[in-house]
Amino acid sequence: MFSPKSLIATAIFSFGLIGSVNAATLKMAYDADPVSLDPHEQLSGGTLQLSHMLFDPLVRWTKDLGFEPRLAESWERIDDSTMRFNLRKGVKFHSGSDFTSADVLFTFNRLKASPDFKGIFAAFSEAVAVDDHTVDLVTEPGFPMVLHNSTYIFPMDSGFYTGTDENGNAKDALTKHGDAFASTNASGTGPFIVTSREQGVKVEFSRFADYWDSNSPGNVDQIIFTPIKEDPTRVAALLSGDVDFIAPVPPTDHDRISSNENIDLVTMGGTRIITFQLNQNRVEAFKDKRVRQAINYAINQEGIVDKIMKGFATAGAQFSPKGYLGHNEALNSAI
Repeated sequence: MFSPKSLIATAIFSFGLIGSVNAATLKMAYDADPVSLDPHEQLSGGTLQLSHMLFDPLVRWTKDLGFEPRLAESWERIDDSTMRFNLRKGVKFHSGSDFTSADVLFTFNRLKASPDFKGIFAAFSEAVAVDDHTVDLVTEPGFPMVLHNSTYIFPMDSGFYTGTDENGNAKDALTKHGDAFASTNASGTGPFIVTSREQGVKVEFSRFADYWDSNSPGNVDQIIFTPIKEDPTRVAALLSGDVDFIAPVPPTDHDRISSNENIDLVTMGGTRIITFQLNQNRVEAFKDKRVRQAINYAINQEGIVDKIMKGFATAGAQFSPKGYLGHNEALNSAI
């Protein structure tokens, strides 16, 4: 196993944003541009970040790795195979349509068909609408990850994606790296709406006036997102004030950024696990446990943490990070 990240970092240019109560425009830069507006086209960090802006999940992770309600107000275990979600009422999609259980079922079935997401929902057999604001998710008996996997359910506007587009193609078509309707059009319940998009160049967002979560903190009304792949260029844009926010921050620049009095460096625990996969079907030697152990011993994970990640990682001894289901405190060594 390679080393799992223990910290993720972002940096915020303080002037004009921190402490201001007036509406603001946020200029931010990430290392990649989401390839699509379709939340099911690609399983990636960029897609999930975009999903939290345009859509809302049923439940959401908290900083301490717990769960908090979003479009599902509450949930309860009905039996060994069924988790019941009580949906939030009065929620509007960007199109103006009301959010109901039909949208959850539409989204669930689409996730089950997505090449990237279907593995996450392999243990789920069906979603059942009890009424307009109650949904049962049915899984294999005793499946313990229902809430974990429900963080990937960002209900889509079933009415908006019904029918055909101007070319006669189904609006709900899921096309990998294609030009489907859902790839370039979005109607979610999230806090922002896409107002302009140039793939790989710039995306502009404006706040959704009818967003259901009126208690959500923040004063940003507009966002200008610019993908900047190269680390030095992204950091330079922040330091010069061309952008207000960047992520990720390369570990080699943490000291330089944190020493700038106009910039706040924010770090928090992460759960990403980086592994070195040994394909036993392609390499016969990898079927020998001793060979796999030898490769593991040969990789200096502590050295990678210290020299490459500058201490912003943890040598991996298991697949479950601290705070995750299945984490064993006794397994605290990578070897």
